[in-house]
Amino acid sequence: MIARLSWVAALLAGIATLAIAVLISADVLLRYFFNSPLLFVDEVASFLLVLVIFGGLAYTFLSGGHVRVDLVTTHLPPALRAWLRAGGLVLGIAFILIVSWTTLQSALTAYRYGRVSTVMLYPLWAPMLLIPAGLLLMSAVMLGALRRQLRAALGPRAGRDEVPPSLEPR
Repeated sequence: MIARLSWVAALLAGIATLAIAVLISADVLLRYFFNSPLLFVDEVASFLLVLVIFGGLAYTFLSGGHVRVDLVTTHLPPALRAWLRAGGLVLGIAFILIVSWTTLQSALTAYRYGRVSTVMLYPLWAPMLLIPAGLLLMSAVMLGALRRQLRAALGPRAGRDEVPPSLEPR
């Protein structure tokens, strides 16, 4: 379920990337050749960029596409690497939950006060909700990774190591 949801969010992020490219290209063509720019493109592209960034987080983590620095951990014993990975996941989940709570409060405040964008007067709470939604999906994916990592760290000695990223079947 979580893997499918993260896949859908990543797909939407990919579509948003395409939409940004098309909108900006159309805006540039209309501005420079017909002197008639699209006024909404700057704001819509910014909102879509939020979707691109936070919509793709969970799928990137699930597929192992994130950046890792293994210069120090490759020389450590496998059991220690397993516990370091579990500790890193716990810290990451805690941080993401704190940031999710903060950004959710910001989105709710924007909704309560009726904040709108500067040019086209779009309500700001909608794109602001994409941030905690993407972060909460990321924390759910990381919680699944933590569960698998703890199972490996507490399991048989031969299997005590970092658990590779795995996409559950869609």
